[in-house]
Amino acid sequence: MVIKSIIIDDEAHNLENLKGLLEKNCTSVQVVAMSTSVEEGLKMIANYQPDLVFLDIEMPHKNGFDLLEAIEDINFEVIFVTAYNQYILQAIKSCALDYLMKPIAIPELKESVSKVSKLVERKRENYKLKALVENLKNINQPQKIALPTTDELYFVSIDDIVRCKGENNYTMFFLANGNSILVSRTLKEWDDLLSSHQFIRTHQSHLINSIHVKSYVKKDGGYILMNDGSMVSVSKHKKEQTLNALASLK
Repeated sequence: MVIKSIIIDDEAHNLENLKGLLEKNCTSVQVVAMSTSVEEGLKMIANYQPDLVFLDIEMPHKNGFDLLEAIEDINFEVIFVTAYNQYILQAIKSCALDYLMKPIAIPELKESVSKVSKLVERKRENYKLKALVENLKNINQPQKIALPTTDELYFVSIDDIVRCKGENNYTMFFLANGNSILVSRTLKEWDDLLSSHQFIRTHQSHLINSIHVKSYVKKDGGYILMNDGSMVSVSKHKKEQTLNALASLK
C-alpha cells in the first residue's frame, strides 16, 4: 500500500532530512511534495490530495494549526513534527494524535507511520464498502456502478464502460472518454455484477461491453475490435460462447 504524503516545515534541511528517513525506513510512504510555508502547503494539499501530511507546528507567520483551520474538510491523516513544547504536546496527546519530536528518531517514525497506515487502509476499505452499498442498491438494473480507488469513489455509467482488464487482484476499467480507472477487485467479481448488462467474458483477463463492439476479426486466431480501437483477445474455450453472445445481440 502506497501512502501519498506531503511534508510541511519552514526549514529546508528538515524537509530533506525527513524525506531521507522515510525513503530509507518507511518505503510505503511516497513523498509527493514538500513545502516551507502554510500558504504553499495548502495549495499542495489541494493539488495532490495526500493520505498523510507531516506537519511542523512552529513556523513563522502562520503555524501548523493555522493550516488545519484553513481546511474545511480534512480528509488526510496528520503526524505533527515539533520541538519540545509541553503545552502543545499535552494538547496533541489529549486528542490521541500522533507526533514526532525533533530530532526525529527512527523507531518513533516507524511506529507513527505504522499507526497511520492502518487508518489509511481502513479509510480505503470504507470506500469499498460504500461502493458495495451503492451497487447493491441497484443490483437489478443499475445505471451506474461505484468504482473505489485508493483516492476516490467514482460513479460511472455502465454504458460508458468499454472494457475491463484483469490484473491479478485488480481490474482496469477503460471508459469511452479515454480515461481508465484501476480498482482493487478481481475481474470475476465485476463479471458477476455486469454479465446481466450485455458484458461478455472473452478471456480470463478480458470483459467487454457488447454495445462498444465494432467487429469480430477472424484472423490471428480471432479477436474483438472495440469502438475505441482496442483489440481484445478471445480465448479458445471462450470463442464459441463469445460468438453466440455477439450473435444474440439486438
